[in-house]
Amino acid sequence: MIMYFSGTGNSRFVAASLARLLDDKVVDLKRLMHDGDTRPLSSEKAFVLCMPVYVDGMPLAIYRHLRATPLQGNRKAYAVVTMGSYAGIAGRQAEELFSSKQMEFKGCAEVVMPRNYLVGFAPDEKPESIEEKIKAAPDRIAQIAGVITREAPYEGRHTSEVEYRLVLPFIYLWDKVAFPTRKFVANDACTSCGMCERTCPMRAIRMEDGVPMWVKRHCMHCMACIQNCPARAIGYGKALQRKQRYRLGKYRHVLEDGSGEHSR
Repeated sequence: MIMYFSGTGNSRFVAASLARLLDDKVVDLKRLMHDGDTRPLSSEKAFVLCMPVYVDGMPLAIYRHLRATPLQGNRKAYAVVTMGSYAGIAGRQAEELFSSKQMEFKGCAEVVMPRNYLVGFAPDEKPESIEEKIKAAPDRIAQIAGVITREAPYEGRHTSEVEYRLVLPFIYLWDKVAFPTRKFVANDACTSCGMCERTCPMRAIRMEDGVPMWVKRHCMHCMACIQNCPARAIGYGKALQRKQRYRLGKYRHVLEDGSGEHSR
């Protein structure tokens, strides 16, 4: 089973590609998180968790959801992370997660994909860099799939104990104080389609009189609401005034996902 979380299409693309190569099924964790669905998941093949890297590690909302979700069947597990350049301690966190479920963690692989955190300080990634990363991804995914097919250990980057102990507290602190919703706003271009409400894994958005309102003080800043808004109506303070929205589906001319539909 390929479990994935994706806000803008990167991890979804990796999950769909792996599912095709491994002849396996995919499960959308964002949808399960939105619904608060922690019913058991069962797989005959090794579990594979595809997820983005947030703040040098595994998104804590995903970690908490899977801690509450029983995983049944095959007792082997892999993690595959999508990242801009640095995976941080995501692999170590995934190892702890699966070990807590008495599962055998086989390793963490990394796939470099375009950056998509619009409200950060990094400038827009250049189109040629985006296309280069997308074009390189299939070969990397195929190499990862070959290891998973054999259920062999994946030799990824090593996380030192010093790195882990330094980064982990920072991730928890950032999660607690640095993901506020107060700057999210919908402008007059909003068509009241409700896409943002449906796509938010934290249920932080509620449509009120046809207008999206952020009803929780914090979310996970997955950017799904901003990046998937068909009217480009959602902003975040002044952070997006000169930035381009990113969704993998915009680059369908470069690559389509293996499922036969364009990544969303």
